[in-house]
Amino acid sequence: MFSKQIKSLLKHSNSHIGQLYGCAEAHVIAQFAENKTAPIVVISSDVQQAQRLENELGFFHPQQTAGILHFPDWETLPYDIFSPHQDIIAQRLTTLYKLPDIQAGDVLIVPVATLLQRLSPQSFIQNNILLLKKGQRLELDDFRHQLEQSGYSCVNQVMEHGEFAVRGSIIDLF
Repeated sequence: MFSKQIKSLLKHSNSHIGQLYGCAEAHVIAQFAENKTAPIVVISSDVQQAQRLENELGFFHPQQTAGILHFPDWETLPYDIFSPHQDIIAQRLTTLYKLPDIQAGDVLIVPVATLLQRLSPQSFIQNNILLLKKGQRLELDDFRHQLEQSGYSCVNQVMEHGEFAVRGSIIDLF
């Protein structure tokens, strides 16, 4: 019965659905994603809700798992003396890189606090991305210079994000 009600609401372009409990919210979003001709932006109230929605959408919308983008919050305060976790930075950059190619039925999940923050221009992200392809041949000195320009640190043994080591023709990159 619940699915019939959702399908009837999907026929109308401007629908309001409220009082959803548990994972019903993710189920409705997945239904919208399957039936829409445009990408869907979901604004969550906080980071925990965004993470929960991402996990639940992976269950209700498994064929579109690649089309579920989560743009996380920095999870730091403006006056903190430490940087955000490297995984958060990597996920934000990945989402910003994929954003121009978002398609109909894809879902972007954004916590409301994240919407209040300024972003770098799209051209900056596209021009400063480091992409490696399987089988790609690299000029070692040029690639090493590119890594250093991108903020990576050359170390003897790689242990942390943002480090690389060169041993002969082997490049260890994290």
